[in-house]
Amino acid sequence: MTDKKNAADLLRQSGLRYRRLFESAQDGILILDFLTGIIQDANPFIVNLLGFSREELIGKELWEIGAVVDRLAALKAFAVLQDAGYLRYEDLPLRAKDGHLINVEVVSNAYGVNGERVIQCNIRDITDRKLLAAERLEYLHSVNTSMGEMVEALSNVIVARDPYTSGHQKRVASLSVAIGNMLNIPWHSLEGVRMAALLHDIGKISIPAEILIKSTALSNFEIAMLQNHAQAGYDILKNIHFPWNIAQTVLQHHERLDGSGYPNGLKGDSICQEARIIGVADTVEAMSSDRPYRKGKGIDVALEEITKGSGKQFDPEVVAACIKVFKEEDYVFPSLSISD
Repeated sequence: MTDKKNAADLLRQSGLRYRRLFESAQDGILILDFLTGIIQDANPFIVNLLGFSREELIGKELWEIGAVVDRLAALKAFAVLQDAGYLRYEDLPLRAKDGHLINVEVVSNAYGVNGERVIQCNIRDITDRKLLAAERLEYLHSVNTSMGEMVEALSNVIVARDPYTSGHQKRVASLSVAIGNMLNIPWHSLEGVRMAALLHDIGKISIPAEILIKSTALSNFEIAMLQNHAQAGYDILKNIHFPWNIAQTVLQHHERLDGSGYPNGLKGDSICQEARIIGVADTVEAMSSDRPYRKGKGIDVALEEITKGSGKQFDPEVVAACIKVFKEEDYVFPSLSISD
């Protein structure tokens, strides 16, 4: 008899503890009948959240009280819950009694109580969380916009010295993105390729304009000065904290797989993929386009040149992607005015 009394006392105490937790919980809790979905109990938090009285909730089907925006979806979800015994919604809109919508997270579990099956729905208000997420998204958008404007401004700095180089950077960026798409590079990484391409010749700001447009052969000193633009570009960009490795990409865009490039004679995998892409796009654009001091040789000659260098100077996958871009996707360089 004592054992039965102790067991009953423990059961009662357990029930009291659960009830205290149920009443004081800072999440909404609804207890539903497993077979019908009729609300059997509702805690104070959900009552305050939705604005319905406890009496207005108990005895009603969950989708009957008007809180569930999509009744058909709720019925389907209830069927899934009956079958699986568990259901979670990370973002579900509920309508309060006064009509305003509340975004909630819902976790529903089915379990047994005194030989009967019930469903407990734990409902958490995520309105503040969504507001913070929206604010964070807006902030990130603002940062990305500002960063894009900064890159554009830096890219345009060289216009005053050599407008043809500015147009070249933008055409190289366009082709680099097309190659990156062909290689299935993720969007975020591809944006880094685009920005690096827009800046790859920024170091030419340090080179006298007469050297950039010189129509006769350059002296060894002038060649060395011209080749220094990769290092100069790196020095300009190295202290800017981009989410991509833009400064290193600019430094490496004239490196070649066989070590014949500059400024550091890097070989093979020591050259980053972004620089490999820009190196190919840069070569094709430079060979195919007109300059003040010479006529361009055309796309076919430029593609033939990178094909000859495939696996030696240029990454063969990048070369193959570039050729596909022109031959299969009918890519053409964007038309840009000198001021662009």
